[in-house]
Amino acid sequence: MFTIPNEIIEKISQLEFDEKPYAAFDLDNTLLVGDVGEAVFASFIKKGLIQGFGWQDYQNLLYLNREAAYVKVVEIMDGLEPESLVKITYEVLKSDQSHIDINGDSIPYPRPNAIMQALILHLKAIGIDVFVVTASNQESAGIVCMEYFNIPSSNVFGIPVSYDSNGRLAYKPSEIPYGMGKVNVLKSKFSNKPLVTGGDGIWDTFLLDYTSDHGVRLWLGKDNQEYLKLKQEQYVDKNFYHIQYQQDIPEM
Repeated sequence: MFTIPNEIIEKISQLEFDEKPYAAFDLDNTLLVGDVGEAVFASFIKKGLIQGFGWQDYQNLLYLNREAAYVKVVEIMDGLEPESLVKITYEVLKSDQSHIDINGDSIPYPRPNAIMQALILHLKAIGIDVFVVTASNQESAGIVCMEYFNIPSSNVFGIPVSYDSNGRLAYKPSEIPYGMGKVNVLKSKFSNKPLVTGGDGIWDTFLLDYTSDHGVRLWLGKDNQEYLKLKQEQYVDKNFYHIQYQQDIPEM
């Protein structure tokens, strides 16, 4: 049974609301155990729907430029039928397997972090709306957020998925919700800062830094030493908590 740590519940209960309060979370390996964008991309490759950019190409680009890699997995879908993206996203979510095996790597099918599911329910119950900012494609992110967390797609900001004159997928270059891009998305939508935020990697510290001064920051990263370093150096006087990575995925 996964429960929200009491200290987090207590601290959230002490928050003072000014303007319309909201929370903003990263998606992959934060709300989810796994990465929906990567799982969908791997599925496209396995089905032979993507040519000219394979899994190892993605890994190589990820090492060189993480933001460019995230953009590429959306850009490479240009020309595909939108229905194929929706269909494969649902296949990824509904699969009874735990991983996709590709090029020697095992890519986990994304599943909800049960603690974060409970936290989102709690936040909504006390009047804090929940938004998601993610570098996964907008379509897949919107589907997984609704299916697992009951967060409407209108509250999800991912890499935009556009369409050409024939109704096929067509990526349009734009700033993506990665690093400072997540903050810029929120600035364009809200006049106030989020009261609660969460992320899992150093690239999410931009989002955590943008949290309201008296707000709550959550760390979902696997590396406890990384959390301790941030706690001691960057968030010394802040409400900064570690939610342990959930290896045991709850049954749906």
